[in-house]
Amino acid sequence: MITQNRILVIDDDPSWQELLAESIEAAAPEGTRVRVAASLEEGKALLDRQHFHMVFVDLRLKEDERELTGKVLARKIRELDEGTCCVIVSGHADVSTAVQALRDWDVLDLVLKDEWDPGKVAALVETGLAQARLSYRSKYESSLDLLRRGEDYYAWSARVLDLFSPANEVDRPDRRLADFLNRLLEGLHPLLPLKDDAGLCLDPALRIATAQFWSKAVGGPVSLIMSRTRGFDAATAADLSFSRAERVLEEPALGLTAAVSAPAVPDFSAFTSRG
Repeated sequence: MITQNRILVIDDDPSWQELLAESIEAAAPEGTRVRVAASLEEGKALLDRQHFHMVFVDLRLKEDERELTGKVLARKIRELDEGTCCVIVSGHADVSTAVQALRDWDVLDLVLKDEWDPGKVAALVETGLAQARLSYRSKYESSLDLLRRGEDYYAWSARVLDLFSPANEVDRPDRRLADFLNRLLEGLHPLLPLKDDAGLCLDPALRIATAQFWSKAVGGPVSLIMSRTRGFDAATAADLSFSRAERVLEEPALGLTAAVSAPAVPDFSAFTSRG
């Protein structure tokens, strides 16, 4: 689920919802998840809670709208800055609208409904997914920056290593720690922290570290726990709601074990809107 491609279609016409979704599913790699939103409000809510590699959005969801809906949503996608490719779909577009969309709205392309071309949609899906994944990897290549929440890199790494691996003698333990955390949270970004959250919480008494985020890749909350390898057992995990761990990794050189689970609570309102 974490690594699947995610594409959103925003259109208020059921027949075009079906045609777009079917064309995208036929062109996309196996396992791609296609969601459909029927209004501006539904589209915004999904974009706030989930990450999509591509969005196909109708230029005008309502005939009487003064501001083009596609422009509003393209601007929101650009402001979120999550590596999402946007394609405008329209039955009302003219040459000037197309030029403006490509020049000013930061969209991948524009598809005209009255010049429907499944081949173009297929090509856009291939190009857009590749471009989005490249942008995603570049933007979220460092999980450590999120977990240390602005604290100096070396000071933060030293505190974590002192808690878990005070006697380690490996080369560049800080780099090993960073690589380990990147692997642990790979594919889960964007991650929205809890309100008033301070990042990774260290507990010297239990010798564990915990954190909780809203994962837009998963579309729900995720919990993280890190411990010394010998101190991490099923009882500790269960006490901390980790009985359903979805990812468990070890870093033998540092003596670390960490796990990620996807609990049912808390809901989206407990997290900040931006990471």
